[in-house]
Amino acid sequence: MKRFKEFANSLLTRKFLLAVVSAVVVFGNAFWNWGLTDAQVWSVLTPILAFIGVEGAGDAVERLNK
Repeated sequence: MKRFKEFANSLLTRKFLLAVVSAVVVFGNAFWNWGLTDAQVWSVLTPILAFIGVEGAGDAVERLNK
């Protein structure tokens, strides 16, 4: 049961939610033609991906130092 709670909590992290938002923007623009240019999509994705990368690196350093 503990592993399930950990998994459920991992689905509510900022990194995961931002990854879902990124996927919605990319696939929504591709499949439903929201009218965003590639530059506009990248301007949305760049800060999100940067945040995910920095947080992931911080998590890796934290796990290595345990």
